[in-house]
Formats: sequence, C-alpha cells, structure tokens
Amino acid sequence: AILNSDSAFETFGSVEATKSGGTAFLQRAEVRRHRAVRSHVPSKVTPAAAQRRATEFLQKVAGSKSSPLFTRIFAMLQANNPFSTVLAEIDKMIALIAKEGKADIEQWEWCEGERTVTHNSIIDREGDITALEGAIQQLDEAINDPTVGLKMAIKMDEEASEANYKSQEEETKVRREENQVYQKAMSDASEAQALLQRAITVLKKYYEKKIHEIQAGLVQVHRRKEEPAPPSTWEDEVYEGQSEGGNSAIEMLEFILKNTADEEKTAHVDEFKAQKAYEKSMQTFKEEEADLQKSISENRKELAQKEEEMLEKEKELEKTEKELKALEEYLEKIKPGCDYIMENIDKRDEHRATEKQALETAVEKIKGTPAYKDAMADAHTEELGDCAEVCAKGEDKVECKACLAKVTVPGYCAGHPSTPGC
Repeated sequence: AILNSDSAFETFGSVEATKSGGTAFLQRAEVRRHRAVRSHVPSKVTPAAAQRRATEFLQKVAGSKSSPLFTRIFAMLQANNPFSTVLAEIDKMIALIAKEGKADIEQWEWCEGERTVTHNSIIDREGDITALEGAIQQLDEAINDPTVGLKMAIKMDEEASEANYKSQEEETKVRREENQVYQKAMSDASEAQALLQRAITVLKKYYEKKIHEIQAGLVQVHRRKEEPAPPSTWEDEVYEGQSEGGNSAIEMLEFILKNTADEEKTAHVDEFKAQKAYEKSMQTFKEEEADLQKSISENRKELAQKEEEMLEKEKELEKTEKELKALEEYLEKIKPGCDYIMENIDKRDEHRATEKQALETAVEKIKGTPAYKDAMADAHTEELGDCAEVCAKGEDKVECKACLAKVTVPGYCAGHPSTPGC
C-alpha cells in the first residue's frame, strides 16, 4: 500500500507541511507505530487514521501549490469528515467551476451584445442629431434669413402693401383734385359760353336794328327830291362802317365762343382719359394688393407651420441628445465589469481548468489511497452486516446473495437458477 510503505513515510518526512504543527505529530506517531508493528499483521485502520493518511498524501501531491480548493479539502479531511462527504464537496466544487465558466461566457456574450447594440444605437442617435441639426438650420434659414426668409418676405410684402395703399390714396387725391379743377373749368366754360352767346345775340340785334334804321333814313333822304342829295361818300361810309364794325365784334365773340366750346370738349376728353387711367391704375393697385395679401397670408401660414416644425425638431433634438448621453453613460457604467471579463475570460478559463484538473486529480488520489480503499471496504463490510463473513468468499456466490436476500440457498436458486453455485 502507498501510504503504508516506508518510501511514503520517508517522503512525507521531507515535506515541510508534514514537519510542523499537528501533521508533524500525527506523522511521527504513525511512523513509530508503523515501525513497531511492521513485523506483525497490520491491524484494522480506523476512519480517522485513514483520513489523516489521505490528508498527508494529498499534501505531498499538492506540493508547493497554494490552491484554496486543496486547502478546503485538507480542512475537511483534518476535520474527520467522511470520504463521501469530501468527494461530494469536490463534486460541488467542480459543478461550481462549470457554473462560473458558464456565467463568464454569458457575461462575455451579454457585454459583447450590449456594447454592440449600444454602440449601434449611439451611431444612430449621432446620425439623428446630425440630421435634426441640419433640418433645424434649414428651417431657421427659411424663417429668419435676412434676404429670402419668410419673416423678411412677410415684412417686404407688408411694406409693399402699405406703399400700395399710400399710392392709392395719393392717386385718388390727385384724381379728386383734377376732377375738381375739371368741374370748375366746365362750369366756367359753360358760363362763358352762355355770356358770349347772349352778347352775340344782343350785338346781332343791335346792329340789325341800327342797319335797319340807317337804311330807313337813306330811303327818306332819297324821297326828298327838293333837298340836295348828300355826298355819296359820307352815306356810304356811315353804312359800311356800322356794318363792318358790328360784324367784326360778332365774329370775335363767335371765335371766342368756338374756342371756349373746343376747350370744353378737350377738357371732357382729357377728363375721360384721366378717369380711365385712374380706374385702370386703381385696378392694378387692387390686383397687386390682392396678390400681396395672398402672399402674406400664405407666408404667415407657412411661417406658422415651419415654426411649429422647428419647435418639434428642437424638442426631438433635445430628447435625442438625452438618449445619446444616457447611452454613453450606460457604456461607461458597464465598462469596468465588461472590460474585466473581456480581458480576463481566457485567464479565468485557464485557472478554472487548472482547478478542475486539480480537483479531479485529488479525487483520483483520494480514491487511490489505501486509506480510502480501507474506508470503503469497511463501509461495505458494514453494509453487508451479518453476511460479511459469508460474502467474504465472493459476493457473486449464491450463499452471499441468499444471505443478503434473507432466504435459503435453495429458495434463492429457485428464483435465480443462473447464479453461480445453484
């Protein structure tokens, strides 16, 4: 047996861990006892002694390793825990190592996934922010540009509308004044023509009367034959002078009358043209005003829409910036833990593999020690109970099986005829 050999005890004696403390005492005691009884048949090993021997052997196997797992196993063995308890604990440790490995993989995958998704979300948010800032800038230019912005367009239309209104007022004022002048001229022309016409009529009557009187006088003169005839030159001059003077005055008045009438007609034509021009101008002004008011209305409507859209974009931008900040803060929050697992998962896997191998080796070593085998044999003997002596010849024998089944050999063979010994 390994633990019962001289070489094993000499080896334990060379290990520092077995030279000091309680293990040193136990080992020396075992050495003395071993040497004292080596020439005799070994006595039955007690469970406590078997565990001490297993502990000493594992200390030798572990050598200079300072594994906490081995330390825990040593502590359990030194506390006289049953081998089954120790091995069950080792199985738990191996299962825990596997669980930790699975948790590391899940954590690594989670970190990889979270970082990828979050990074993509950050890229999306940054793109959204760029797009929103561009849209807001375009809206701001459309609203506030000093040359082509809606506010400037509305201002210019309003100023043009105001200028249009003032032009209408000015032209209306001028047209009214012109019409008043026309009305006065027409009144004066009408009155002048009436006066001229009366004067002409009066003059014509007057000269007709004078001419008639002169002619009547001449007739009477010629009838007076006894009277000497007047000089022909004087009579003729009187008649002709009266006639020509009257005609000249009347012609002058008629000329003035005709010119006055012509002026009145010209004034009528000019007034008609001026009124038509005014009406056409007013129509143009009205159309321009309608266009301006339509433009103002449409621009104000568009301005309201763009201001509302800009406000929504600004709210959306603020929300997106908060989301971006939250994503960046979230990456910073998970960075320490994720950096650790991403950078150390391979080392942790190596350490777990080493620990698992060490535990599996410990199980093999424990199960390979005489102490463990003796303990298992003793436990099995206890399980056999009263049949231990019968089963010592072979547990596959019918006598052992019949004893364990608590029936007679013939009875067991009746039910199990293929059993050796039946």
